[in-house]
Order: sequence, then C-alpha cells, then structure tokens
Amino acid sequence: MNKNRHQPAGVSERLQYLVHEFNDNTVRFVLDYLGIVDPDILCSATYSLINRIDILHGSFVPGGLRSHWHINENIPCSAYFQYIPTSSDPSITAYSLSLLPIHPEDQAQLHCTLVQNEVKSSIVVRISHLCVDGSDGKYLLSKLVEAYNLLLRQQIDLLQVKNGNRAAEQAYEKLNWKETLSLMNNPLSSTNTLYPCPDSEDSFLRFVRQVIPASTMSAARQKAKKIGATANDLLLAAFYQAYAHTEGTDPHVPMSITSMMDLRRHCKNGESEGLCNLSGALPTTLPQGVPGNFSDTLAEVCRQTTVMKQNPYAGLEGIPLLHSVTRTLPIWLLLLLTGKVYGKMSLGLTNLGNLSCADLALGSLIPTGGMFGGPVKKKPGMQISAISFDGNCVLTVIGPFTSADASLLQSTLRQIAAEIENYAFPE
Repeated sequence: MNKNRHQPAGVSERLQYLVHEFNDNTVRFVLDYLGIVDPDILCSATYSLINRIDILHGSFVPGGLRSHWHINENIPCSAYFQYIPTSSDPSITAYSLSLLPIHPEDQAQLHCTLVQNEVKSSIVVRISHLCVDGSDGKYLLSKLVEAYNLLLRQQIDLLQVKNGNRAAEQAYEKLNWKETLSLMNNPLSSTNTLYPCPDSEDSFLRFVRQVIPASTMSAARQKAKKIGATANDLLLAAFYQAYAHTEGTDPHVPMSITSMMDLRRHCKNGESEGLCNLSGALPTTLPQGVPGNFSDTLAEVCRQTTVMKQNPYAGLEGIPLLHSVTRTLPIWLLLLLTGKVYGKMSLGLTNLGNLSCADLALGSLIPTGGMFGGPVKKKPGMQISAISFDGNCVLTVIGPFTSADASLLQSTLRQIAAEIENYAFPE
C-alpha cells in the first residue's frame, strides 16, 4: 500500500461530498453469470485493483478547504470483498446488496460482492462517487475483469491502471483565461421539473428496472440515425413522452431533463490522467411541454443536443464557476448553495452506452446481463441510469420509495420502453 498516508482532496470530491445529503455518493454495477466464479481469485483481483490506486484504499476526511484522503494500509479483506453462498437465485440477493452505499469514511472506496449458488453467480461492484463518475466506474469494472483473467494466467503484474492527476481542472486546462471566464455561468435550465412522488414517511430504499430488447433498440437507432439522433436522444425523447403520460403531471407545462456527458473529450489526450468525476450537464428543455408525438419530441431533443455537442466547450459551462466557488467559500455557505443548486437537477438521465458481454468474461464465463445504477437520489429528484449489454438496454431507478412510488416509477420506465418500441415498429 502507498506509504503516503494523506492526499489532498480535489475539487470534484469536495463537490460530491457537499451533496451527500441529497444522494448516497455511490455508483453500482451488477453482472450475472451462468456458471461458477472463483471467489478467491475475485477477492485477489479486487485487492490487486484497489492496491494500485491510492484513493481506492483511502478514507475521505471532510473539512472544507482542508479535506483530504487518509490512505489506509493493510486493510482487511472484508473492507473490499464479500462472498455469499446461497441456495436461491443469486441475482435477487445481488440486486438488493447493490442498494448499499459506499461511505466516504470507509477503508476502501470500491467493494465487490460475489453471490453464488450451485450454477449461477452474480457480482456486485459498488464504488464511491467521490472517486469516479459513471465512465470511470465502467473503467474500473473492466479493470476488475482484467485483473481476474490475469490472475487466472498468473500474470497479474501486467495489470496497469491510471493513477495520475485527478484534478477536474484538466478538462479545461487547454483553455486560455478569456475562454475559461466565458464559462463562468450557471448552465442549468430555469425550468424545474419534479417527479410526482408523494411525500411519505413510509418509504424505504428500492429499485425499479426495465429492459428494452436489443432488437428494439437497434431498429430505433437505425431510424433515428436518419435525422441525426443518437441512442441518448432516443432515451431522452422517450423520457419526456413517458413523463408527460405519468399520472399527476401536466404535459403542456415546460419540462426539463438533464443528461450527463463525459468531459474527458476536453482533456489533452482525450482521457483523464487519474480516476475522477468529469461529468458535465447536458440540459434539454421543452418550453411548450410535450403536446406532440414521439417523432416531434425526438426531433426537438436532437436539435438541442446537436447544437450543444457542436460547441467546442460542450459540457464545460459552469464547471470553472463551481471550482472557483468551492475553493473560496466557507463550508457552511457551500452547503447552503448546494441545496439551492441541487434542487434544480430534479429529472436526470445517465447513459453509459453499450458494453460487450464478451469483454466482461471471467475466464470462459460470459455475463448474461446486468445493471448500472447511479447515486440514490432523494424525492422529488429522479435519475434514470441506463446501460446496455450486447444491445439490451437496462433502465434503472434507485431511491427511497413507497410501494406506490415504485409502481408509478415502474409505469414510467415501461412507458419509455413502449415509446421506443412504437417508434421502432410502428403499426
């Protein structure tokens, strides 16, 4: 383990810690396998990964401008790995365990759990959002798989991971001061769209999930491509349409949904030097609501996202302002401002794109599917996490819900799937 026991915290982790009252600062993945994963090798693979990245075996110590990571040495296996044999379906247990958070003060900021019966295995990987965003979470998932396979071949010394500069400023270090100054404003829409979950003291942590088949997504993507729309545009348009159909909403009022984009494209080499949170906001707004059909909504969403992505500073707007504020304001004022800003990000979409199941093979075992879930958000905020496995798109929402909340959210996800299916295969 690293002998340097302290490492200063950067802007990204301080910002993420500030929102710990609004989400649980955890990203999570589940992979399901038909076959038996070796628990000893998976435990060693997890250790090999966190041992190579300082903050993954560190504990976050908050303190405003003096926030830092305490780098832990000789941490026990239980801090980063758990093996659970079961006689039931392992995926049921795995999905429940995925709801657990990684706490900033934990000894390790990545935790892997293997749940297994006689014929099936499910793997849960939970990672602190203070260390990574969804893109770097996906990177670590691939590195865990790589470590497992290298251990099978007794070649673990070949495992290499990025462990360099974690500063979020690397996303705009190519800009001059005038360009940076032009980005010092709030990019969020003034339209605040809330999901109509009722307030209740009876809620507890749940997730809802919906799969859109690969055949449907493929047909929809091919059709959308003709107007320049992407898979993310499809999901956004379907989200708008589904929200407009949700009980308790008015389809004719202004609506806004914020999706996230990877800012690593702006780094000098198109990649961050170390693990960090480099996600920027890509807000879309329908000022007239959703009075039209899916094609109309898709065309408008595509128009907005195309304009934004053609901007050479796409996603960077507001980022220098956040960094400047975080460096200069006292912690009590930052917490107050965080509540005001976070309340403007009620409906969100994070899409990690498509993963090849073959690339996630552990030895000869190829996953049959899985799930990605972003940080748990408190009501009325709602974020849909999307990921595809061999083209099968999995939508997940995690949060503190009542059974009525979960039913409403499930109907929204089903409607998203229906909107895309009807677009792909019109009658």
